[in-house]
Amino acid sequence: MPLPLTDLIGQVRGWVTREPSLPAVLDRVAAALTDALAADGCLVFRVADDGDLVLSAGHPAPGEPGLRLPRGFGVTGRVAADGIPVVLVDDHPRNQRHRELLGIGAGDPVSRLCVPARVPDGASVAVLAVFSRRRRAFAPDEVDTAQAVADLVALRVHLSGLADSLDGYRSLRDNAVADTVAMQEAERRRIAGDLHDGVTQAIASLSFHLSAAKAALQDGDIGDVAKQVDAARSLADLAFGETRSAITGLSSPILDDLGLAAGLASLARNVPNLPIRVHAQNLSLPDHVTTSLFRVAQEAIHNVVRHADAGGAVIRLSGHGRLVMLTVTDDGRGFEPTTRELRRVHPTGAPRGLRGMAERVRLLGGELRVRSRCDEGTTIEVRIPDVL
Repeated sequence: MPLPLTDLIGQVRGWVTREPSLPAVLDRVAAALTDALAADGCLVFRVADDGDLVLSAGHPAPGEPGLRLPRGFGVTGRVAADGIPVVLVDDHPRNQRHRELLGIGAGDPVSRLCVPARVPDGASVAVLAVFSRRRRAFAPDEVDTAQAVADLVALRVHLSGLADSLDGYRSLRDNAVADTVAMQEAERRRIAGDLHDGVTQAIASLSFHLSAAKAALQDGDIGDVAKQVDAARSLADLAFGETRSAITGLSSPILDDLGLAAGLASLARNVPNLPIRVHAQNLSLPDHVTTSLFRVAQEAIHNVVRHADAGGAVIRLSGHGRLVMLTVTDDGRGFEPTTRELRRVHPTGAPRGLRGMAERVRLLGGELRVRSRCDEGTTIEVRIPDVL
C-alpha cells in the first residue's frame, strides 16, 4: 500500500535526522518516493565538487553506483544547474548506462520527474529522479511532495559534506602539526651540525694553539709564540664567522626590515666561495610566506655549497598573478632523478634536505619540484599559489 504523501514527509524527516548512514538514507528515500508516487524507480544523483552528477543510490538498487554524468548533461544536469523541478512525459535518455538503469531500450520512452535537492542558499547538492515506464504526467501535488522530500535530503547531504570537510581539516591540521615539529627538529639538528662542524672544531684548535703559544713562551721562543697566536687569532675569526652564520640561520634582521628580495641578496653576499646572482622582485607577501621562502632558498644554497661542487648559482623570485615562484639554480655536478618523487618532491620518500624544503612548501599549499641531470646542474623550483 503506497504511503500517503503527507506521511511520507514525516518519515523522511525521521530518517534524515536519526539514521547515521547517508547511503542508507538515500536508499530509503528512493524506495519510499517510488512507492508513494506509484512509479517504477528513483535514482539519486549527488553533485560532485567538479559539478558532475554521480549516481549514489536508487530503487531498485542500481547494483554498481558510480554512473557519472558530466556537468549540465541532459535533464538531470539541467535540473541540478537551474534548481527547478522538471516533469517529462516522453523522455529518451541518451546515456546507454542510464537507459539500462531505467530498464528501457534504445528507442523506448520513459516518464520522469526530476527534482533538485537544494540547500538554503539555493545551490543543488543532489537530484532525485523518479521514473515510470508507463506513460504518465506527474501531478503538481506529486511534484510538490517530491520537492519537499528532496529539500530534506539536501540538508542531510549538505551536513554530511560539512562533516567530511571537518574531518579533512582535522587531518590537515594534524599533518601540519607533525610537519612543523619535524621541521623544528630538523632545524635544531642543522644548527647543532653547523656548530659542531664549525664553531666547536675551531674552538678546539684555538685551544691547542694557545697551549702551544704558552709552551713556546715558557721556552722563550718568541717567534713560535707569535706564530701560534696568529693561528689562534685566525681560528677565533673563523669561530666568530661560523657563530654569526648560525645566528643568521635563526634570524634575519634584513628579512624583517627590508623584505624577501633584500634578504635573498644578503644571503647571496654572505656565502663564501660561491658567486650567486639574485634576480628578485619586491613582492608584498605574508610574513610566514616570506620566512618560509627565505628558509627554502637558504637550505637550497646550503645544499649547493655542500654537495654540488658548483662554480655559481642563481636565485630568482617572481610573481605571476597570485602565484609566487622561487627558483635556485646551480651549475654543479647535478644528479639523475630516478623517481617521480624527485621530480615533484613530496615530503615522504625524498632525501632529507629536499624533504625539509618540501615540508615547508606543502604547509603553504605549494609545490616543490627538482630538475637535474648529471654534470648539468640542478634547479629547485617552488610555486606557492594564492598569496599575492
